[in-house]
Amino acid sequence: MSYDFKNKVVYQIWPRSFKDSNGDGIGDLGGVIEKLPYIKSLGADVIWLSPVYPSHNHDYGYDIDDYCAINPEFGTMEDFDRLVAEAKALGIGIVMDLVVNHTSSHHKWFRAAVEDPAGKYRDYYIFKKGRKADANPGYKLPVTTGTIPPNNWLSAFGGSAWQKDEKTGEYYLTLFTPNQCDLNWANPEVREEVWKIMRFWLDRGIAGFRLDVINAIAKREGLPDSGDPKKLNFPFEHIVSLPKTHEYLKEMHEKVLSHYDCFTVGEGMVTPLDAVLGYTGPGTNELDMMFQFDLALIGCGPLGKFDFRKLYHWTVREYKDIFDRWETGVERGGGWLGNYISNHDQPRPVSRFGDDKKYRRESAKALAMINMTMYGTPFMYQGEEIGMTNCPLEPEEWKDFEAINDYEMLQSMMHVPAPIAKKIVQKMTRDHARTPMQWSAGKNAGFTDGEEAWMKINPNYTEINVEDDLKNPDSVIDFYKQLIRLRHLNDELNYGSYRMIAKSNRQVIAFLREYEGRRLLIAVNMTGRPARIDLGELEYRKGHIILGTHGSEKYSRFLTMQPFEGRIYRVGEA
Repeated sequence: MSYDFKNKVVYQIWPRSFKDSNGDGIGDLGGVIEKLPYIKSLGADVIWLSPVYPSHNHDYGYDIDDYCAINPEFGTMEDFDRLVAEAKALGIGIVMDLVVNHTSSHHKWFRAAVEDPAGKYRDYYIFKKGRKADANPGYKLPVTTGTIPPNNWLSAFGGSAWQKDEKTGEYYLTLFTPNQCDLNWANPEVREEVWKIMRFWLDRGIAGFRLDVINAIAKREGLPDSGDPKKLNFPFEHIVSLPKTHEYLKEMHEKVLSHYDCFTVGEGMVTPLDAVLGYTGPGTNELDMMFQFDLALIGCGPLGKFDFRKLYHWTVREYKDIFDRWETGVERGGGWLGNYISNHDQPRPVSRFGDDKKYRRESAKALAMINMTMYGTPFMYQGEEIGMTNCPLEPEEWKDFEAINDYEMLQSMMHVPAPIAKKIVQKMTRDHARTPMQWSAGKNAGFTDGEEAWMKINPNYTEINVEDDLKNPDSVIDFYKQLIRLRHLNDELNYGSYRMIAKSNRQVIAFLREYEGRRLLIAVNMTGRPARIDLGELEYRKGHIILGTHGSEKYSRFLTMQPFEGRIYRVGEA
């Protein structure tokens, strides 16, 4: 894995909603190919392509029917090969989204496991006998006869994590949707199948993989109950970052990744700092980088983004504390992060962390400045570069299984009144990230020439779209281009050290990046109010601005900043 990922900027595409090239209302590979020059113009080096494999779309591509084929909705394998070739000609690598904690229930392995309980594919999954129905400890379960699930494990999307195989009466593990069946990584044949899949795509010329929930591939031996056996509980302690997971990833590196010029980024649920270092630190030979979710989940309760008990309230000081702990810890431990402010699983960042009304452009730029200057590799998500916002969606317009299911779970399991459950889901649903890309103010936002898109288009596309932004020299998109260019030209932002300053300031996040004696100071007002910051602790008396959200401002000890203003200064040089 010799790929130099530290000086790259990654652009994530969720293909279904990026660009439709054939008028059927669904984004496709042809649309991605069409927009490659646009992605190149932004300055992005890598495209992370969310799943394009055949799927029944219970979880929109993250339930995979066939790992070595292309979903006909998106095109053909020839289209994919053309995408890789044309992207490579522009200097852009393609990273595939690999989901190998589970397969779809429609995958040939799972079908064989159900059809022939005595066959080898049964051990590709996690089947277990149930308990007697009278052993029910009291939590609510679907109506069943004879037995109940083997333990009290809760699915990530609500309800029991077990589904019953009616043919044998055994249960199989589904930690996410009921159609996503967990693979048995303890079976070496399963691991060999995964290595074959990875080689298949790497041999087609891709640049690497984003590995979905990769820290949950191992399960604790015996599959014991989680926490209080009288309640359904998500089994964090029995599935997250177990020692076996590290063994499996070292094997992945040895047998596959070490033989290719590629890189990997791992997505892991509730991955603490020490675990990230265990995956990405010096000599681990596992992953190149990991994502962290502490910033994305700020203001949420401990159970995740639909845990509303904190009312989604957060402060800049809390944000800074999380930011500093991760940046400092990862650098000192020699690990590496993939940094992001949004992705296909998160609400739009301007709506979540900024001001999507009065200061939409300003807050979009401010958040971009933070993301592009942090220690780690920056990831950006489609539409982020024009400041797309959350979309007003009613329950009948929701497409995401998580939203639909959790709306019911909030009511049935947590006894939340329906109107409040609706507001919670409307605030945090993944559907916000999945509304079609807003290319123009024309029909269907320029996303499709067909009659309608597969999903509601945000009505504000007439004011927020790529075509209009490209005409405006003060646009969000132009600012992204400047930030990416700045990152490419300054090794301080790719390889430099990190140090936060003015930690007690309640509005401004400020930090230094330094490399080989050259220093950059980044200061961003994260609020909708004017702010003032004292840089007195710095020994640098000289400095000049190299990029600002609001134009050029002189460097001085005291900086007065406008709402959501950000500045980057070169300091300490004549």
